[in-house]
Amino acid sequence: MLYTTDEANSAAVASLVPKFKEKLGIDLKIDNQPYDALQQKVFSEFASSSSYYDIVVVDTPWAPALVQNLEPLTPYIQNKDLNTIGDANIGDFIPKVFYDTAVYNAESPIKRYPNETEKPAPDAIKTAGFDVYGLPIQSNVAVMAYRSDLFNDPQQKENFKAKYGKDLKVPETWDEYAQTAEFFTQPDKNLYGTTVMAGVGDWATDDFKTLLASFGGNGHLVNEDLSLAFDTPEGAKALSYYAKLAQSGHVPPGSTSADWGTTAESFDNGLAAMTINYHDLKLADNVKGSIGYAPVPKADATGPHFGTWMLSVNKNSKNKEWAYQAISWLTAAEQQTAMTEKSLHPSRSSVYSAIKDDHPLAAFYETLGKSLEVGVGRARLTNYTEVSHEIAVAVNNAARGSASPEQALKGAADKISTLLKSAGY
Repeated sequence: MLYTTDEANSAAVASLVPKFKEKLGIDLKIDNQPYDALQQKVFSEFASSSSYYDIVVVDTPWAPALVQNLEPLTPYIQNKDLNTIGDANIGDFIPKVFYDTAVYNAESPIKRYPNETEKPAPDAIKTAGFDVYGLPIQSNVAVMAYRSDLFNDPQQKENFKAKYGKDLKVPETWDEYAQTAEFFTQPDKNLYGTTVMAGVGDWATDDFKTLLASFGGNGHLVNEDLSLAFDTPEGAKALSYYAKLAQSGHVPPGSTSADWGTTAESFDNGLAAMTINYHDLKLADNVKGSIGYAPVPKADATGPHFGTWMLSVNKNSKNKEWAYQAISWLTAAEQQTAMTEKSLHPSRSSVYSAIKDDHPLAAFYETLGKSLEVGVGRARLTNYTEVSHEIAVAVNNAARGSASPEQALKGAADKISTLLKSAGY
């Protein structure tokens, strides 16, 4: 099986290898690759029609370009004899996660399933002209983490009330978020209100996507008819908010080159009172405090960026039935529940419902599950990586103040229009 490293929590999957052999009687060999190497490996394996890997992990940005190399799974899901070891039970997956991750029309990968909130069912998916090309295993979504010790501190509460005339609370709107970031910023104490991931990379695009969906825009960035959905009044409003926050002095120095790893590190080391990231966080030993989690704030709507890894069967595999049974077992509720001990981000509704209050990450999982139900994924483009790069450049330019939000988005729109044409759209 070709798998990644930390991005899709390889430690959680590896922890089940002994049980996998006990249940299926097969030694599962996992080839872990870091993200960039994995992407190259996956595409080169399929380009050569290799049958070496029976199972391949696929990240959502790659799926539109890879779907014709993945085995359609509906016949396997509907075959009772192949679901005795691990029942795929696709109706248990969080609907938006399942449709965004695994359901495609291979002839037209840009299309999205028409109703992404209905309970997944194989017959309905086939009738609508789609098929299932993998089973989701690690679901990432933007969530807010905050220093609950600061929010619960009586002195902080008193100071906030005195300054703003209202009670200190975990922000639910972007206006409240900016104001709370201002309040907690105390550079003399090396404390800032929040973070932004404004360095040029997919993380900056993700930050913008979340805000775009919040301010009433299409968080996918590109519509199914290939019209651009970000160079709009909603996009300008979203990027203006982001640029103002990045330039406010309420984020740590260097935020215009930050990624998801450095922002997590800033929060863990006590440099920020709030942050938005994809994973649970842990304060450093020298930071005396505690962490709470909440959905990202909203404006007109909510639509946190999300994206899920899936396990797929290689269309060239010589062991397809075995491979299907393996991925259905690995992604079953029982195995996902076991993997929460290693912080796996489950993709099934029943796993979130079953997490007990005494689970060390109960608060994180509660927020994660709620956020996945309303998440907004990426545009389905064969060259999404290049498109995302141009958006990230625009976000970075606006965050640094080298271009107005409107100018930055217009520049990205021109380049992305060219990219879409060059990709044959």
